[in-house]
Amino acid sequence: MDKLNSGIKCLPLLLLLTFYNIGFAQSKAEQAQGSWFVFINQHRFNTKLTALTDIQHRSWEFAQNFNQLLLRSTLYYPLNSEFKLGVGYGYIATDPSFETFEDEKNTSEHRLHTDLMFTRSFSHGAWINRYRLEQRYLSNDADAYDASQRMRYMSRINYKLTSKFSLSVFDEIFLNLQRPVFSQNRLYFGMGYQATPLLNVQLGYMKNHFSNANFNRLVITLWYNTSSI
Repeated sequence: MDKLNSGIKCLPLLLLLTFYNIGFAQSKAEQAQGSWFVFINQHRFNTKLTALTDIQHRSWEFAQNFNQLLLRSTLYYPLNSEFKLGVGYGYIATDPSFETFEDEKNTSEHRLHTDLMFTRSFSHGAWINRYRLEQRYLSNDADAYDASQRMRYMSRINYKLTSKFSLSVFDEIFLNLQRPVFSQNRLYFGMGYQATPLLNVQLGYMKNHFSNANFNRLVITLWYNTSSI
């Protein structure tokens, strides 16, 4: 009994040491508040074809210590009122050198993707499901590219609060078609403001989880919809 009581008395100290070690084990990059600045343009060419183009500037810390530049465009074709197919291309330039990977050089990636998107509208918003298959070509030290494949599934709900304000939440999981299977998971929550009939400004927070790291990201998005012009 005395040993049990001694163990109970030591428990708060053990928990404190555990949490201290967890915090100490985190890299500086994980502790930092990173940022993603995103610009998205949606444009409808006709009743059948819509283009979605996005530019993303990602930083390890808020607006500093560059991490990634993503340039991507997708062309969508509707199958019916709820389903549409998309094909696209993206170029990603990456600098992982902020502390954790300081000896690595900048890398680049060419990416082809195919989408199947399902959208179910309801009275105050929409539920969006996107299935994406990616063919990735990543640069290596031999001035060549390594090919890999990845599946992504995103479930997103956009909810309109008023004519000006809306909420958005999504979760997206990334699975490799080779080992290791798990790539990452993104959980996002944000609020949008309809600044003009064409421009929506969104401020959100994202938890980006990898198998060996977790990153906090502030996401600022400008969504410019020229489809109605």
